[in-house]
Amino acid sequence: MTKDDDKGVFLATDEELSDAHYYLRLWLAARNVQCSRRAWLDEIADTLRDFEGTIWTPNGEAYEVPLVDEVFGDDADMRWMSDYLRPSDFDCRKPARISARPSRVRLIDLYFRIRHPQIARHFKR
Repeated sequence: MTKDDDKGVFLATDEELSDAHYYLRLWLAARNVQCSRRAWLDEIADTLRDFEGTIWTPNGEAYEVPLVDEVFGDDADMRWMSDYLRPSDFDCRKPARISARPSRVRLIDLYFRIRHPQIARHFKR
């Protein structure tokens, strides 16, 4: 199966994920998902498991999806998600901090690219 005849998605580049505007739009979208912090783990895992297409790296190679439990492994209660979603004390329209866990942010972005592509396409604007 090739990229041309596959229902697939591309991962965000490192540059996209580190772009302040992209990160803010992803964060806002995640804050608006009606999902408890603990339910996010299952939501992401179920989305990736049920996806029938191929996930491509930015350079066109098939992406081997990591086990979600391993990426979030040291945080079964998903406290990181609460921290990620927390707004700034100074401006509630912005995140309190930028995550130091790009692998986790990448899976959240991938969740949107698969489950909510109509939202994810606006992250780059």
